[in-house]
Amino acid sequence: MAAVSGAQISTYVYKSVDDLELTLDVFHPPKLSVETSGTGPRTALIHYHRGFLMIGEKTTFPPSWLINGCLRRGWLYITPSYRLLPEVRGLDVVADALDSATWVARNLAERLIVAGSSAGGYLALFVATQLTTPSPLAFLSIYGMLDLTDSRYIEPGTTLMGLPPLSDTSTILREMSAAKDNKALDSYPFPENPSSDKRMLWIATSHQEALYPDLLTDRSGLSASIRQSGIGAIPAEHHKLFPAAFGLRKGFPPAAFLHGDKDDAVGVNQSVQLAEVLDGLGVKVMCEIVTEKGHGFDVMEIAAEVDVEKKTATEEPVYRSVRKILQFLGNELN
Repeated sequence: MAAVSGAQISTYVYKSVDDLELTLDVFHPPKLSVETSGTGPRTALIHYHRGFLMIGEKTTFPPSWLINGCLRRGWLYITPSYRLLPEVRGLDVVADALDSATWVARNLAERLIVAGSSAGGYLALFVATQLTTPSPLAFLSIYGMLDLTDSRYIEPGTTLMGLPPLSDTSTILREMSAAKDNKALDSYPFPENPSSDKRMLWIATSHQEALYPDLLTDRSGLSASIRQSGIGAIPAEHHKLFPAAFGLRKGFPPAAFLHGDKDDAVGVNQSVQLAEVLDGLGVKVMCEIVTEKGHGFDVMEIAAEVDVEKKTATEEPVYRSVRKILQFLGNELN
């Protein structure tokens, strides 16, 4: 993975579950050797990868502009693995996200930014509402899948990314249920042929049938209950799985959002609405909505070797927006 010249990458095990080792990759600023990282930069940005909580791995579609921006500032950039649905419960997935941040705080850096792309944005939001020692200094969502009580995730009938509807999901639903007895996974590469990939069909079905609340809680029918009765239908023991509904508060860290207004995988309203709620709570917010851009626009349009903060960098809207995000994060940590 290309990044700032001279950057070193090291890998650590932050947690073991049964025979599965969960790891995180640490990108060290060029002037800091791996051996001295423990006494080096006290700031780390933890980025949770995308994949609808069911696919992906810690190296999936790395946001090079964010990696480079961290290293330019002398920060560590860290990307953890985490267990995937549906082999484990939602509580297991979010526990991994929180445990990775706790491990980083204990072993590498006390000053943390939590960030995530797409489904990783959900995990970053969870960590931002749960981590207290230390509390994160900033939060970044990149087209994040943030509020799983939103109509998109509780009302069936809307397909994923505008694809034709699946005519019969019963077999797929049985496969997903049976997978709960399978060995836990912490990685599944994005498939070359998504239309025929089993897990992509699981993702498509979960969107079409509005099953994410059910999957997270392992509670069949919860989506329908939320649809009929509102968020009060969510049992108290599962409230923390819905941080956008139950976890936002005054004192939430400064928050930045980056989203394209043509996103057909995660609607732009996910960023806009959460930004408005946080602003109403008195939280410092930056919300960058890039026109005519869809899901994953940043990794598709910004090459790994490009430093978006160089004076010679283009003034295209995508570049301007990510520069603003980096400047916002930098200002909040100064």
